[in-house]
Amino acid sequence: MKTIYPTDLVARPEHAALNKTDIRLGDIVYLQPKNGPKIASTVIYSGPLFGCTTYTADGACQKGQPVRFRFRLKDVHHVASRNEPMH
Repeated sequence: MKTIYPTDLVARPEHAALNKTDIRLGDIVYLQPKNGPKIASTVIYSGPLFGCTTYTADGACQKGQPVRFRFRLKDVHHVASRNEPMH
């Protein structure tokens, strides 16, 4: 499983509002690696690290290979609640 860290993600533009900021376990987040398109991933962990909340999510790249993301709120482009249908 490949792990992608915040330094390898495209941060959400500062002018772009996030639709939901209370991210919970099971929510689907859309993250964008620097070298590819946005990927939908399921949040599996959140906790404080270095003074801010850091999240972990599992997803799959276009080739179907599993990928794990470690990210912060500023790296999230969209959030779908675990109760909402995915886009």
